[in-house]
Amino acid sequence: LFKMLAKQCLPVSGPTATSQPIFTPASHTHPPPQKAAHILPRRQHRTRVLASSSTEGGTNPAPRKIKVVGMGGCNLDYLASVAEFPKPDDKLRTEKLEVQGGGNAANALTAAARLGLGSTLVTKVGGDALGDGIVNELNMDGIDTTHVLRAPGFPSPFTYIIVDRKGGTRTCIHTPGAGFGPEEMTQPLLDEIIKDAALVYFDGRLAEAALLLARGARAKGVPVLVEGERLRPGLDELLAEADYIVTSAHFPQDWTGEDDLSDALIATAHRLPKAKFIITTLGKKGAVLLERGTEEAAKGSSNPDASKQGRPLAEVMSQLERQLLLERERQQPKEGCTSKSGIDIKPGPVAETPGPLWLTMSSVRDPSAVAAKASDAAARAAAMNADASNAQSYAHAGQQDVGEAVLLAKATMASISALPEGAVVDTTGAGDAFIGSVLYGLAMGLDRPRMLQLAATVAACKCTAIGARQGLPSASQLAKSDLLGR
Repeated sequence: LFKMLAKQCLPVSGPTATSQPIFTPASHTHPPPQKAAHILPRRQHRTRVLASSSTEGGTNPAPRKIKVVGMGGCNLDYLASVAEFPKPDDKLRTEKLEVQGGGNAANALTAAARLGLGSTLVTKVGGDALGDGIVNELNMDGIDTTHVLRAPGFPSPFTYIIVDRKGGTRTCIHTPGAGFGPEEMTQPLLDEIIKDAALVYFDGRLAEAALLLARGARAKGVPVLVEGERLRPGLDELLAEADYIVTSAHFPQDWTGEDDLSDALIATAHRLPKAKFIITTLGKKGAVLLERGTEEAAKGSSNPDASKQGRPLAEVMSQLERQLLLERERQQPKEGCTSKSGIDIKPGPVAETPGPLWLTMSSVRDPSAVAAKASDAAARAAAMNADASNAQSYAHAGQQDVGEAVLLAKATMASISALPEGAVVDTTGAGDAFIGSVLYGLAMGLDRPRMLQLAATVAACKCTAIGARQGLPSASQLAKSDLLGR
């Protein structure tokens, strides 16, 4: 049955009113893209051209795409669309069943590839027919699968996803495949993977082998982006190597035990001093980005709140949210993306502080309650991962109290992109689409507001079709906008 589904169901199509002083809207005009030298070595960022060779008609050889590497999840998704999520002991029929490729890293790299990057995936799948189908689909999107290892005698990982049409939710039940051991990440393999890479991304899976690759990348000056989707064993060590971090809405609070999201963001940044920025997606509220600043930049800022006494991050975020509402009411819709089904998607506004601020935590915190909440979150994560006896490995640094931490950072908030009512079909993989766009933004040197708008627009477009990849747009679908920075 699996062989038949893999053969018949895998897609065969390719890419597819507030006080104003300290806040400034960032959505009316876009400054020129930042030079990638601020993020990536100049030689790595610039489009490289293949070695000259004779070509028919005297045309120039095709440019080689900027290479990004991703390591982590890759599997098959069985997507069962139902009218309403079933109650216990219910029996119901699916309205639609689709089988598509999935997995965080594979989905994010597919999004990046369709936007124009050269994506390389590092993972392991089974030596079965499902694995063949998984690899073939990736190849059709132009993803380099040279480093997708096969495990003879093991099944490929798969996820059964219940797509609730009424509630607009998706519930995932995952069955893992063979592990990727650290002994398999040999030095020659590591060197080959990161050769010419502009950026390496990790979704938090395959942690032991991923940590070796992350450290190898940093040793060679290649930036590292790590995703914090949920608590996982070994994720702490990976996060400690990250230059850039993207998290789900609930991860900072689960990891730190902080009750308030703003406190959790500051605590996360405090524990991860190497991280240049942290992005947290907020569902229908959009996303927030905190980027570390310098005291020199704070002194040179026109912001009256750049003094060391600081402001609570919760207060800053609330005012940015109000600014976004005002901007949404008065801004003219900009060109964004057109989905394959013909839906026009408009990027939402962005608001940001003019420069870095000293951001503080809430005045009232209970360290013992913080530790207890972090421990509870770790136990829940272990139980959900069928690993209840190993709960301690899900909670390491996240249980260390940070005291009254203060963070010097610039805050940016972005709205979700506008979709017509009823246009959302499935949210599976929306976070992966967002991360794939962030990879593109970093590799291409986009300014932060534009990068966030692109990520929100690509994620919204993905939601117009079922599955994690079917709705991902190609660069041509964003051709009328300036979001790609071309």
